[in-house]
Amino acid sequence: LKRLLDELPTGDPLSGFQVFRGSKAACSACHAVGYFGGRIGPDLTKIGQIRTDTDLLEAIVYPSASFVRSYESFLVVTDDGRAVSGLIADEDAQSVTLVTGIDQRVRIAREDIETLQPSPVSIMPAGLDQQLTAQELADLLAFLKAKR
Repeated sequence: LKRLLDELPTGDPLSGFQVFRGSKAACSACHAVGYFGGRIGPDLTKIGQIRTDTDLLEAIVYPSASFVRSYESFLVVTDDGRAVSGLIADEDAQSVTLVTGIDQRVRIAREDIETLQPSPVSIMPAGLDQQLTAQELADLLAFLKAKR
């Protein structure tokens, strides 16, 4: 992370907003900044106040390295061997509903669940640093760091 951070060019927050809301990174599909964006992942409105450049880069490059409380992924294995990973959106005595992606929810009857346990894998996709150019990654970091 240190080497990657040192090799990044200077980022532009305005261009970073375009990366944040663009289809290539699709950050805004799951994360909100102010009133703009999704509600699947943590709100990033003031992320620059509480996270360092290295923290932000780690979250982008290695999304499964740590989880924000209440955004932990869970893995459900059903009696028939099906595995479903996601965030718990709703649960009651009869079922568990997981958010598995953008506009994707899976409801599983409790009677069909063999195991329900925390998952070590985030629903945020890994490899975003490979999809973005170095400049786009630097711009995205500058945008997030400016969120105070």
